[in-house]
Formats: sequence, structure tokens, C-alpha cells
Amino acid sequence: MDYIAYLTSAKVFVHLATVCYVFGLLTRRELLLRVLLLSGTGFYILYYYFIAESPLWEAIIASVLIGASSLPVIYRIFRERSTFGMSDDMLTLYRSFPTFNPGQFRKMMKRAQIINASETKPLLRQGVIPTHLYLTITDGFILERDGRNAELGPGNFLGEISFLLGGPATATVSATRGTSYVAWELGALRYMMETSPTMANAVSVLLNKDIARKLAVSFPNAPPSMLPNNLT
Repeated sequence: MDYIAYLTSAKVFVHLATVCYVFGLLTRRELLLRVLLLSGTGFYILYYYFIAESPLWEAIIASVLIGASSLPVIYRIFRERSTFGMSDDMLTLYRSFPTFNPGQFRKMMKRAQIINASETKPLLRQGVIPTHLYLTITDGFILERDGRNAELGPGNFLGEISFLLGGPATATVSATRGTSYVAWELGALRYMMETSPTMANAVSVLLNKDIARKLAVSFPNAPPSMLPNNLT
């Protein structure tokens, strides 16, 4: 076999296309599958261009359309897995979503409103069902419960227990002047979760993890001893 003649003929393109298609169909990774199928289509286009005395335009146009159909999917996968294009502020905020991939974070933020408080404002009222889920961005949030006060810093979700369980807020939380926070309207958030099982799972895992983190640093008061004084 004349390998030089083979490598310089149009036949090599159809063989390369076949290899790409076979390996593409064998892989379970969606992005690699799409890239291999697109590469195979590109080799077929070269084959149709060089195989005859004049290019086979009908086959070339059909192959271009088939290959182009993979481009939006490749772009979507890239957006879901890459933080490319996020601002520094968004990258900082993304750290508060450890259970999300970049695509899920972008979907979540499309429904969000970032607010800079110009005056002190209550976000949650104890015993009242909240209308929003919040995430603190800065320091300066005051939590009040059972006569006790505490200051909350950045990276804390507010109203997550009410959102998950459907009950009233367990504490009053106020945003002081100059603070920044993210707000999600609960109706829009629930609709997103109802229409996207993957987002529903990601949000539930995220909020449960946040609750577990808060419980891990909370120490309940020790119950009174039931033993006689001389035994304690």
C-alpha cells in the first residue's frame, strides 16, 4: 500500500471521520461526544470537497447544517462548566454556592436582585412568613431572637428554613444602612425548582448544607442537672 498516496487522498478524511464518530459514540462525556461528532462532520466536509472533480455542494451544505447543530450545545455545556465571563463580584458570590456548577449559578442569579441598603430595613420578621430568600454579601446584618442579638457577616442565607419547611421566620433579621444582599422572590424560586429537577436538587442541597453549617457552630444551653447538688 502506498501510504503517501493514501495520506494525500480524499479517502483519509472519511476514515478520520469514522474514527471520530466511533469514539464519540463510545464516550459518556457529553462535551467530548459533541466535539468528536463535530470533528467527524468537518472531515466529511473535506472529503466531499476533494473526492470529485468539483465539490459535492449538496452533501457539504447538509454536513455544515448537521455540524452547526452541535455548536449551541457545545456552547451551553461550556457555559455550564466554566466561570469564563463572570465579573470579580460574581466570582466572589459564586463561592457561596459550593453545590452549584457555573451554569446553575447563572440560572439562579437570573432570578436574583442585588440590593444595596440605603437605610436600615427588616428583611425577616420572627413569626411572619417571608416573601423572599436572602443571601448576605457584606457585614452589618442584625439577627434578633428571643431577646438576643447577633451580627451576621457575608455568605449567610436568610429565610432558608421557612423556604424549605413553608413556615414563618424563626428570627428577625435587619439589613443596616450600607449593607448589600441578594434577594430571590420565593414564588419565582419555587417555579424554577418545579420546572427543573436538577435546580431543585441543587437548591435543596445548598440550603440544607447552610442550615447544617449554622447548627454546627451553635451550642445549645446545657439542661439543668437532675442530680443532687453533692453529686454534680
